[in-house]
Amino acid sequence: MIAKSQPLPERLALFLRLGVGLVFGLSVAFLVADKVSRSAETYLKQDWREVIAQTLTLVAFILWAGAAVMRRVSLAIWAALAGAALCFILWHMRIYSGASNAGELPSILILLALTFIANELVSTADQAGKPFAPYEFYFDEAWKRGVQLILAIGFTLLFWGILLLGAALLGFIGFNWLEDLLKNEYFACPITGLAFASAVHLGDIQPKLLANVRGLALGVLAWLLPVITLIGAIFAVSLAFSGLQPLWDTKAATATLLSACIGFVVLINAAFQQGETDRKVQVVLKWCVRLAALLLLVFATLAAWSLGLRINQYGLTIDRTLAGMVVVIALAYGLGYSTAVFWRGPWMELLKPLNIGLAVFKCVVFVAILTPLASPARLSVDNQVKRLTSGLVKPETFDWWFLRYDAGTYGTKALDQLTQSPNAALAKVAAKAKANLLGERRHFLEDRETAEKNRPDLSAFEVVMPKGASLPASFVAQRFDSETIQLVPDCLVTKPIKGEPTCKAALLDLDADTKPEVIILSTSGGITGFKQKDETWVVLRTESGATNEDIVKGLETGDIRMVEPRFKDLMIGEARVRFQLYERPPNVIFHMNPVPPKPAKAKSAEPAAQAPSKP
Repeated sequence: MIAKSQPLPERLALFLRLGVGLVFGLSVAFLVADKVSRSAETYLKQDWREVIAQTLTLVAFILWAGAAVMRRVSLAIWAALAGAALCFILWHMRIYSGASNAGELPSILILLALTFIANELVSTADQAGKPFAPYEFYFDEAWKRGVQLILAIGFTLLFWGILLLGAALLGFIGFNWLEDLLKNEYFACPITGLAFASAVHLGDIQPKLLANVRGLALGVLAWLLPVITLIGAIFAVSLAFSGLQPLWDTKAATATLLSACIGFVVLINAAFQQGETDRKVQVVLKWCVRLAALLLLVFATLAAWSLGLRINQYGLTIDRTLAGMVVVIALAYGLGYSTAVFWRGPWMELLKPLNIGLAVFKCVVFVAILTPLASPARLSVDNQVKRLTSGLVKPETFDWWFLRYDAGTYGTKALDQLTQSPNAALAKVAAKAKANLLGERRHFLEDRETAEKNRPDLSAFEVVMPKGASLPASFVAQRFDSETIQLVPDCLVTKPIKGEPTCKAALLDLDADTKPEVIILSTSGGITGFKQKDETWVVLRTESGATNEDIVKGLETGDIRMVEPRFKDLMIGEARVRFQLYERPPNVIFHMNPVPPKPAKAKSAEPAAQAPSKP
């Protein structure tokens, strides 16, 4: 009998991993299969099924990783506790915070990072038999597990690639059973679990392979550090001459700076590894690590400044809250690593306890972000509602869509409360938003001043027909809202950049109501029509069988005219049926009953109607 205080032997670890892959795979298949047949079920029940499926998937990773290294009792307790915590987090992410919010993908990535880091902290400490293991132990296990995970993912993808190739080959000769089998969840999920479990176990029994791959990866990453350090130093020095305004003008300063911070952290650790306890570090790498640590603090500070300016201007959103989390972590790394540069003792020796402490700190921050403690949805809703009720934002320009759709239960509850606001005007607009009568989103409102500044002068457009005419004043003053801005040509929204297509206009009475419609003609061949309705101009649907080259040629020669439609519309009751000539594309080959092409006829002023060709 195996002692409960000992890890599972290699053979039993293999059986456990394969069993988890099979059983959990079948369970996940049951939970996610037949979504269409369950479409009539409540959203809550469907969400719970997916939450449980995702929880089982993450718990399977914990069992696979710890099967051969953690003590049996420790592994069972840790898997149970982690499963409960993961289930709660996933429930909060999907049901309470809203599955369609802007931060869904980042939240998933954060959850995966939390699972990996927390599992390595617990697993390594259990192997060491103490709450915190030596840094060298953490370094070996974390990098080993990371390489093992990447190789397992690659193996599983390659395994599926072979299966799909086999299905395609069999399909060529009329056998589709393998393709149908791969589409069946009750086969696909278990076979994926078994493949992944096998790959993880192969990594455990081939430690030299993992060590070689890890050494190669660390070596390559370490010598990328001088490159990013040089670029970062040039950037930092350049800022002293250019100032910060060009950086703010990019509108992507925070994301770029935080990406650089992440790169610094990864490459610094790849170069540092375990310090000089197990190898001699090149002098170049030593100085690059020191300089990169200081640049990390500079970049993190700039990112915090950039994000702070944006939040002060427009308030919190889910994306900005998540960015704030990364800024906090980046500042912690920057302060810690910069302190290590000036710490007495062996070269950067302070990084060892710092990395352990920062790993725990990241887990705490991740848990707070993924739960009600610091949920981005909750914090964003509270901040935006405060700005609204304090008068910083007018109800007419507030992003009601965010409350109604993007912030989950937090947003809908806040919207309900705003409909009961003692401010009658605010309550009225909130009621409209709740009834889905407001559709404009914040990103169309934030930069109105910039958009107005870049708006072209429509009165300067050349009117090619009739010659010498001018666009109607109401059209020149038109401001397109969020629903139509994607339907109009760019030349009506922003000033054209040199070399880009420009636009001309034509005034034609297309519907014989004595009021001309506005036709915008792009020099690239695009056509957009507008009809005046009350005080605004609405976009007309355009259907054309001509190529852009034909349109550009006609625009250059001034050949623009109105013609009668080839076919009149047919009214069947209140339904309008419109007929169009079906013309075979010139590059499509039809194999049945080919018809030899007829000699081309000279073009007439008005082409005769042709019967549609039969394919």
